[in-house]
Amino acid sequence: MHLVLQEPEIEGVSILYSVERLVAHVKTRYQEAIVADTSAYGRILFLDGLVQSAEADEALYHEALVHPALVLHGGPRRVLVGGTGEGAALRELLRHRSVEKIVSVDLDAEVVALCKEHLPSWHAGSLDDPRVELRTEDIFDTLRQAAPGSFDAIVLDVTDPTDEGPSAALFSTRFFELVLRALADDGVCVLQAGELDPLDLKLARTVRSTLQAVFPHVRFAHGFVPSFHCLWGFALMSRRPLDPDPPDLAARIAALGELQWYTPVSHRAALELPPILRRRIEQPGAVITGEGELLSYTTGPKGQGD
Repeated sequence: MHLVLQEPEIEGVSILYSVERLVAHVKTRYQEAIVADTSAYGRILFLDGLVQSAEADEALYHEALVHPALVLHGGPRRVLVGGTGEGAALRELLRHRSVEKIVSVDLDAEVVALCKEHLPSWHAGSLDDPRVELRTEDIFDTLRQAAPGSFDAIVLDVTDPTDEGPSAALFSTRFFELVLRALADDGVCVLQAGELDPLDLKLARTVRSTLQAVFPHVRFAHGFVPSFHCLWGFALMSRRPLDPDPPDLAARIAALGELQWYTPVSHRAALELPPILRRRIEQPGAVITGEGELLSYTTGPKGQGD
């Protein structure tokens, strides 16, 4: 029997995926998770019907999420991850030789266990690395309990702020104030910031305006992820200005070993938004202030950061 998975329609667009084999399907307290082998992108993790991560190109997303921020920091030792997911962000973080300790938090232990079993190339053993402390808890609690300046880098790979998802509160000024408090003076934070569609940047403008209400310095980066069928946004935040092109950039990147996407050229390209995006994303957006506020719309093909 021929099986097809169809993403929910968003703004009049839906995408079909031809499935060769359904590997796993679970409904947790928080979301529905499917692991399937597809004709186009190999093995894919779907969360609530949306592509989360695909075997063919997950490295493009995870390298873009992790490396520009950590390379610009130059030597983070203590890292907090919001959204353990498949463990692929941990895999990339552990390439940085300066990293001594990672606290990785996820609300959904069942999805993390599913990924550990069925997506071994994503985590590549990082979920069992002695430098990684896995926690199943609300990251609000993690941040409230953290001492000021606890982390040199914070990676927020969390769900988009939709009505149905658990992460709307994680895109509020109340949450980002806790993030800023936990960030070291010279620290850097990176947030997966959703789809960058030139025709609909409402979410991106809202995220940018909300971040600017809290962080002294906010900069957007971008990368194309084929399985998402769009450009994806990443927001870099810090207390102090980040030099986007340090003189030893090539040496910092070379120290990471063999990568699939990230090079000095792709680093510079990621941090240089196309003019059409820059002009439109810099228009003022709404600011989400309360912990319980939701955005009344969904965006993008990616329902959860991994």
